[in-house]
Amino acid sequence: MSDPRADQLAPVAKQLQDQAEELVAAQLQVIGAIGAYGVTRPAEIRPSAYRNVVRVVAALRGEDRLPAGVGEEERETGRRRALQGIPGADVLAAYRSSISLLRDEFLRTARIEGTPADAVLLGTQRIWQLGDHGSTELLAGHRKAELDLTRNRRQQRTTLLTRLVEGTMTADQLVAAGAGLAADGRYWVLRARSASIDRFALADMLERAAGAQETVLVGTYGRDVAAVLSAPLHTGPADDVTIGLAGPTRLSRLGAGFAEATQLLAAATRFGHRGIVDRPRMALRLAVANEPELGHYLRSRYVEPVEAQSGIGETLLASVETYFSRRRSIPEAAAALSVHVNTLRYRLERFTALTGADLQDTEVMFEVWWALQYHNSVAPRSDSG
Repeated sequence: MSDPRADQLAPVAKQLQDQAEELVAAQLQVIGAIGAYGVTRPAEIRPSAYRNVVRVVAALRGEDRLPAGVGEEERETGRRRALQGIPGADVLAAYRSSISLLRDEFLRTARIEGTPADAVLLGTQRIWQLGDHGSTELLAGHRKAELDLTRNRRQQRTTLLTRLVEGTMTADQLVAAGAGLAADGRYWVLRARSASIDRFALADMLERAAGAQETVLVGTYGRDVAAVLSAPLHTGPADDVTIGLAGPTRLSRLGAGFAEATQLLAAATRFGHRGIVDRPRMALRLAVANEPELGHYLRSRYVEPVEAQSGIGETLLASVETYFSRRRSIPEAAAALSVHVNTLRYRLERFTALTGADLQDTEVMFEVWWALQYHNSVAPRSDSG
């Protein structure tokens, strides 16, 4: 049995159908007032405006099932607007403004036709249901297009960055790539890693940390993140991030700069450093990392005899390392270790007795420091293996 209210809405639906051209023109005027739509020609919007009229008329006539492909058409409209750079909020505002205009025209016509109040309420509900459905589909298409654009841009950026840091592009090609690189520029290159932060999230964090610069090219590189910047980072984006930073370097030397940043990151990771590390900070530790035979020899001489003393060996090594880090000041080192100065003196004497190392001799002191640094760099691997 048909709803009598639907029959009462039929004359109003017919009036709206007959006014289709005027209603389309009115929608174009409303949408044209939204600034972001300045990039879109009226001829591109007209089909959508006409579909709005057709669907409102169908809804008023009680055609519960929308024609096949309606959702797909709305999603395609949302996709096109995203490609035109129109924000999703403006797309939604344009669509809702159009539906509101058609609803107001429905109410005006129903009043003229003397349509009963309960039928008017039914018609209004149907129009809003149609609007809700259309809004959902429009935004779905818009969001998917935005995700695709973001993914494509990220892929293009990653490809460019990879070729850049691996030195497979000429300087002219790099300038022509349009990434803000200048032939006579000087750039900082970095490679970053985190054990707890996803590489894509880390890339976003580094881009924000770089701030406003002439050149900010950041992307994933294997399990790490690489970047080329026109100014150096001064602080890392989070505590659990290690960054090897090299530069400034010429455009033609970016590959060499990245190789240095990679070496710095590897050394910093090996020695358990966090934050930003550059060559001045890591110079001696790079030497330790690059001379494993010497490190092994010094470790066997100054560390292994102490490690053999179970129960006290680790304490002695930690005490010597703290003593070095506090400029060989016994009071400062004792305070850092929370022990009495005489306790620290005893530990240092015990270390000397076990190794024969005179910690007052600068050359010997440096050998012991080297041995401890090498020990620190290889101990985690030994423990995990």
